[in-house]
Amino acid sequence: MARVELRGLRKRFGGGVVALDHLQLDVASGEFVSLLGPSGCGKTTALRIVAGFETPDEGEVLVDGVDVLGLPASRRNMGMVFQSYSLFPNMTAKANVAYPLRIRRRPRAERESRATDLLGLVGLARQVDRYPHQLSGGQQQRVALARALAHEPAVLLLDEPLSALDAKVRVQLREEVRRIQLELGITTIYVTHDQEEALSISDRVAVLSEGRAEQVGTPSEIYNRPRTPFVASFVGTVNQLDAVVVSAAEGTVSCGDRVMTVDGDLSEHPAGSEVAVYLRPEDVELVSEGAADRDASPGKVRSLTFLGPVTRVGVDCGLGQLVADVASDVALRLGVGDPVAVVVEPGRLRTLANPQGT
Repeated sequence: MARVELRGLRKRFGGGVVALDHLQLDVASGEFVSLLGPSGCGKTTALRIVAGFETPDEGEVLVDGVDVLGLPASRRNMGMVFQSYSLFPNMTAKANVAYPLRIRRRPRAERESRATDLLGLVGLARQVDRYPHQLSGGQQQRVALARALAHEPAVLLLDEPLSALDAKVRVQLREEVRRIQLELGITTIYVTHDQEEALSISDRVAVLSEGRAEQVGTPSEIYNRPRTPFVASFVGTVNQLDAVVVSAAEGTVSCGDRVMTVDGDLSEHPAGSEVAVYLRPEDVELVSEGAADRDASPGKVRSLTFLGPVTRVGVDCGLGQLVADVASDVALRLGVGDPVAVVVEPGRLRTLANPQGT
């Protein structure tokens, strides 16, 4: 295990493209941190700099307090798993896993024992003598993971390792990656554009945009307390609405046809100032139009999108255009154009910690 610190990483590519813009990130010893963001946000560039495959224009990469930028990739004691499996087609699974030990001139008995143990760890004890073409995509990626762990690295780096797999296998394998990481206690940095993947297996998530870390926090913090409009919209679905502060002291805003209590700090926003507020679809409740005893906004169903356990219902109402996640068995009773009432419980409307995203 090792602590990894990224200090002010900056990287430009040809044409003046800024891939990283003074990126800062601390990864504690034994921690699993995901770099999450859209294509081109700099997450893979950051990982390749840590691994030693790219050199930053500015900044430091510290491992247990020592700057490793002057070391070649082969001397950084890191294991890396790529999106492409990169297995040797003429070697068995066991030989592929043993290869890092072979080039380090470890004894043959040690190589074979270690490879066998690791293939068992990733669930391939019966496939040790198979060649890559005899393995499924998920099995090949398990071999690649075992190979990355063969020389007992202090840090494990994974670059979109599951993106080439089908959805069911991807879910299964991400759970396996997390299980193995916890079992070994290895410091891990994981690159993905899949928000569900990042939230489900990480200790913390760093959401990147245009080469910067917009927010770093636990999955719950990232989802429930986003600090910028980008984080709120990229991680999950969000209803973002314009509001006007009524009372900063009381935490109330005027949104559409209603005055509502918000969850968030309005101390820097005087009465009458505009703020961005948001609601997750699960925070929007739809009730029958006749529920007059509820503090509700009248509306009409605009659209229905079946998502399995829930149906996403688009609604036009006094608050604006919203989407609500409704249990699918309940949504069966709704149709486009039907009248509904929209209820938002006090405190479910939230302000962004940084409305301008600066």
